[in-house]
Amino acid sequence: MTIISFEQQTHRAVNTYFRRLLECLDTADSRRVDRILQQVGLSRELALAGSPEQLLFADFKRVLYTVQGELTADIILRFSKSIHLSDLGILGYTVINSETLGQALEVYARFARLSYINFGFEIQSQKERVILRPAQLLASRLEREDFIASKYHMLVRMLPQDADTKQIVVDLDYVPPAYAESYADFFHSPFYFDRPELGISFPAEWLQTTVSSADHDLYLLCEAQCSEMLSEHGEVAEIVEKVRRILLQPGATGLPLESAADILRMSTRTLREHIYAAGTTYKQIVVDVRMSLAKRYLLESRMSVKEIAYRLNYSQPNAFGRAFKNAFGVSPATIRQQGRVASAAG
Repeated sequence: MTIISFEQQTHRAVNTYFRRLLECLDTADSRRVDRILQQVGLSRELALAGSPEQLLFADFKRVLYTVQGELTADIILRFSKSIHLSDLGILGYTVINSETLGQALEVYARFARLSYINFGFEIQSQKERVILRPAQLLASRLEREDFIASKYHMLVRMLPQDADTKQIVVDLDYVPPAYAESYADFFHSPFYFDRPELGISFPAEWLQTTVSSADHDLYLLCEAQCSEMLSEHGEVAEIVEKVRRILLQPGATGLPLESAADILRMSTRTLREHIYAAGTTYKQIVVDVRMSLAKRYLLESRMSVKEIAYRLNYSQPNAFGRAFKNAFGVSPATIRQQGRVASAAG
């Protein structure tokens, strides 16, 4: 097996994701898709065959979510259904060659940072069922839809063809979108909106289910290469985490990239390159931190929405409200009310 670097793995994956996305779209929308690509500095040619320096996971995420907002409302569901485990590169082959479903899920969770936009997940046990939940806060409703669709499709792909998918339960912690009917086409299992937590549950006994494609020797080779790539990725991931910790300091959510670089004692260019290597952007990190803090303040403090907006360095409360609704699908006031209702019920 040819040994590839984390950068090469990322490059191949992003090219594959763009190809799958474009295949999901109608040819009649070609011009509008090209315009969306241009918004992030890409062309169709670069998206399908660009170099590692020209393509980032963050670019793909921006294009996917922009298409969802401006062109095809259910594109995340369509895209998730089009993905094969082998599209995940070495990680996908490690999963495919695992001996049991339990081992496949464990290795996928361990190396999740090597897959599309780093959607890590936790495997939780609850009585006779197992639940897959996000390992970190997903601020945007689109990210939560993306997480649940990709993990559900992955789970179904690993099950035997005769598995009863009606035993899978999908909990969605957001209100039904306008295209809710597409969920019925995507999920072959019961799914419920407005649930307290996002997650996918299934019978615990399924963890012992044998993966028909398993090859132990190939699994060991792929697992070792994933470990090597994760080690290579570790340095940039650590720097991104340091940036998040800086932004979490009181009053720091409006800190420019240049100031964060000064604090970390590196040049602005070097910090930007590290962040890009992690598959994200400084702007996205700032948004994630702001939304994480916003939800915490709304649920755990008595600050008004206006006070929270200014604390998070928004120039106007309306701008904060729009950003919050874009992230969570509801207004800040609605989240606060839902928290009060949940507390009263508890």
